[in-house]
Amino acid sequence: MTLTEANDLVLERDRLRVVIATIVINIVAVSLLTFAPWSDWRTGVALNIVDNCLLVGFVLVRRDALLARFLLFGLVVGFTELAADAWLVDYTHTLDYSIGGGPMIWRSPFWMPLAWEVVAVQFGYIGLRLWERFGKLGLLMIALLGAINIPFYEEMARRIHWWQYGGCRMISLTPWYIIVGEFGIALAFALLARTLRRGSVRTAIIAGVAGGISIFVCYAVAFFITDRFIEWAKDAKAACSVMQALFIANA
Repeated sequence: MTLTEANDLVLERDRLRVVIATIVINIVAVSLLTFAPWSDWRTGVALNIVDNCLLVGFVLVRRDALLARFLLFGLVVGFTELAADAWLVDYTHTLDYSIGGGPMIWRSPFWMPLAWEVVAVQFGYIGLRLWERFGKLGLLMIALLGAINIPFYEEMARRIHWWQYGGCRMISLTPWYIIVGEFGIALAFALLARTLRRGSVRTAIIAGVAGGISIFVCYAVAFFITDRFIEWAKDAKAACSVMQALFIANA
């Protein structure tokens, strides 16, 4: 092993540690905020500042070009995802940001692009490492992790006054379509992350746009499967029952 290869391995290890550290910090912070009745959009901003200080600080100190591309990728994902938020708010009427207050961008809190930036970095990089280590099993692992970890924040969001859901099929405070959608989103982030290994700034931007579109697509597909399709199936079954009853009555 050459000195360059050894340095690369150390950098990979330390990069993974700082990304995992942001996940741990977020889980602990969100859990503790459930005991803070004063929590609102300001706590969301504060948590995103902490995450970005760690990630950007690592990039600057270690001159980490790969993590810098991941941050750019995540930031573009965050701004592209605003369209998905607007669709959930205005079309499905299942997402409500009003409980958090604060300045807005389109239909989302102004800090939401930074929140998705961090999520994209976390699941993109960890997904990439799992894919490289375990192949297709690694992709399944990150998808399942996305379906478990990201909805954790959805579950806590109402308790800490960030956002809330309603008017759809839910498990506790989390919609079914969010759980199904996050499975696909985490998988998409991992697949797109591979382009960042030897990519450029342009590659990171294109991958970020694709990542933001994938959020829209995954939520839309999941919503129509878990809510609209089930409702259509129930209506069709009810209509068939009525038709059958009329047929028997006229027989």
